[in-house]
Amino acid sequence: MSLFEETNEVHQFPTLPAFVCPVVVKDTDQYGKGHKGVLALSLIPSGTKFWVWTERVQTIHHTELEGYIEKHVGSEQDNLDDIQLFLRQGFVLPPSEKGTGQEDQYFYSNPTDAGRFMNHSSNANCGPDGALRDIQPGEEMTMDYSFHGDPEWYQDICKKYGVLTERQVAKECQQNP
Repeated sequence: MSLFEETNEVHQFPTLPAFVCPVVVKDTDQYGKGHKGVLALSLIPSGTKFWVWTERVQTIHHTELEGYIEKHVGSEQDNLDDIQLFLRQGFVLPPSEKGTGQEDQYFYSNPTDAGRFMNHSSNANCGPDGALRDIQPGEEMTMDYSFHGDPEWYQDICKKYGVLTERQVAKECQQNP
């Protein structure tokens, strides 16, 4: 089982329901072989909301995450690469004053959305509320992962499977620019 088959094709994603601007997922060699990134297909003006939350985002409570992985991704012994990919392509939000305040108790995943390929940058052009500056056609769309939640349960499961949390990626990038 593979969550994303390797091909040489360019994968175009529909503008709806998650991305509300045209994007493409392509290989991004600057991150190493096999890494992908999200590129804008048209100008995205500063402040533009480029992604919307949909019912396709799976919300998995942290107490159910191990069981979810076992049932839907596979066993650690047979599917470690797929488990690592699943964890790297999901995220944890920080607690929100506008929401329930419990957002960091959940792992969020949308294995059908191009957003899972957005890479980290300390000089990101995208934020949680929209484009931070004009994004040119063909430019990679990046986020600063340091805004993601990093609760202890998430650190523990990522450590178990040999994956860095988003905040760990951001910290590592600051130390090794």
